[in-house]
Amino acid sequence: MCPYCKEHDGKPCTVTEKPNGRLLCACGKHSWPNSGVFLETCRRLSLTVTGQVHTWTQSF
Repeated sequence: MCPYCKEHDGKPCTVTEKPNGRLLCACGKHSWPNSGVFLETCRRLSLTVTGQVHTWTQSF
């Protein structure tokens, strides 16, 4: 399922892989050059509510 899209007409927006290795969502609005980039996108979106990466720094 596309991490950016919501359901379209009650159906989830599926992600398919093209013969050249590129991933494309069913509605055609989002695409990724390879599965590594797609997985990193999913990971980053699941980190926080806003999808932002936390930057931890030492305060001492």
